[in-house]
Amino acid sequence: MSQDLSLAIVGWMLALLRFAPMLVIPAVTPFAWAPLHVRVLLLFALSALLAGVAPIAAMPGNLVAAAASELLVGGCYGLAVMLPMAALGLSARVLDIQAGLASASLFNPSLQSQDTTLGSALSMLGTFAFFALGFHLLVLRSLVASARWLPLGGSGRLPATEQLMAMLGSQFMLGLMVVMPVMLGLFAVDVFVALASRSMPQANIYFLALPMKVAAVLVLLAASLRIAPTLMARLFRDALGGANAMVGG
Repeated sequence: MSQDLSLAIVGWMLALLRFAPMLVIPAVTPFAWAPLHVRVLLLFALSALLAGVAPIAAMPGNLVAAAASELLVGGCYGLAVMLPMAALGLSARVLDIQAGLASASLFNPSLQSQDTTLGSALSMLGTFAFFALGFHLLVLRSLVASARWLPLGGSGRLPATEQLMAMLGSQFMLGLMVVMPVMLGLFAVDVFVALASRSMPQANIYFLALPMKVAAVLVLLAASLRIAPTLMARLFRDALGGANAMVGG
């Protein structure tokens, strides 16, 4: 009886470590905006669920290696959500610089950081798409299903460098595709402004072009929202597929 209790406790602790990067570790979690006590309660509940669904059969020989393996698995799934959001944030910052809005920053009280205008808008849109398309459930299901590919306490393996770099490249490329119509439109506005400045050198084109570019980025961004959910869905789906491949699913 005591041995079964010890296995149950160790299995729950290992499951806790598998979910910890996704929910509570600040450098990895995509849910840092949520209250800490809510994330901790969710961590305990999901860990108990995983330990009950996939209990360990025997005590791991090396608990430190088993704990490191669980953190690695959880970190892979943390990247599956963090990388798409980072790709959207980088693309939005490029738009802010191109449109001249980089100097207008907003304070984010949940993360205690300064965010740009379009960066905040695209981050909120990405978060909405993540939950509206049900990817939060897919990530949690994948974490539970990963116990079939890599049982709790099993020896993990580091992802190949080529696989990780390919995942990074594809994520940021898809992030740029979300805002590519707006970037091309702003480039056309820049070309028009450059031609106007050559033909009217006495006019202060900068102060005339700035409101034009701000209006253009808002109109083009609103027009491209029709295709944005499809690209965001592909962004999260490819990231989740890459995390499953790195874990071994």
